[in-house]
Amino acid sequence: MGIFDRDYMRDSSGGGGPLSRFTGLQLILGINVIVFIAWHVLPKSIMGLNFLTSMTHLKEGYVWTLVTSAFSHFDLWHFLINMLVLYSFSAPLEARWGKKRYLLFYLGAALFSSILHCSMVFFGFRDVPALGASGAVCAMTTAFAIYYPKAMIYLWGILPVPAWLLVGGFALFDIKGLMDQAGGGGGNIGHAAHLGGTVFALIIIGLLAGNLLPKGSRANTTVRRMTSATGRAPADYYPQQQPRPERDISEEILLDELLTKVSRSGMDSLTDQERDDLRRIGEKRRNDS
Repeated sequence: MGIFDRDYMRDSSGGGGPLSRFTGLQLILGINVIVFIAWHVLPKSIMGLNFLTSMTHLKEGYVWTLVTSAFSHFDLWHFLINMLVLYSFSAPLEARWGKKRYLLFYLGAALFSSILHCSMVFFGFRDVPALGASGAVCAMTTAFAIYYPKAMIYLWGILPVPAWLLVGGFALFDIKGLMDQAGGGGGNIGHAAHLGGTVFALIIIGLLAGNLLPKGSRANTTVRRMTSATGRAPADYYPQQQPRPERDISEEILLDELLTKVSRSGMDSLTDQERDDLRRIGEKRRNDS
């Protein structure tokens, strides 16, 4: 179970406002479309200062480019590929995490990837201005592969490849590309940003959830020290939620099957009965939260 699967990490309220009608994926796609159009309408000097990121930009005070660059594309194919991959892999993740956590994950991955890209200048890499959602997209695909490692992804619509192999293959490609760039070659592809997204997903879904930490880790030691030093348990300091009833195993299996089908073929592939099941499970979990 990843950190975003935990009940206390899910959305707790529906909220209102003009943007509440849109999913997190729709909001991200919409912003990317607007910025892409802006690149071809507004002066390039304005867009470059605010939607490209590099160490030079950061030193000049344009720190917001660490995030805005992840919504920025100039080349049409770069834009289309990133948006297609994001659209293909995001629906099951937002269904698991909820809109708020999904957006936080995207923004966190964008920030982490940009920081890693810019910091490579300290290791002898060229300070190449970067733009694009690729780092955040790599985080999304890695998260998908963690949850659905055996889901079949059809390359070019014909070649079935399991998600874990596809994501692992791209990670190896980026590692090789980063090594080439360290030697002065490798082109201008943002391999460091791509790997930053992959690492971010592994950290958030793995380490922070405790899946990759050994028992008796530092976090557990901190809790024991707090209890022994004060004579009070951590529960005395923080209000604890009431235990939730165990979820139906068959319902969990059905939900995973439905989300996998959506990730492969989209919402339109669901039958009326499957749509009803997905809606029923979603409403039940919202009522339990």
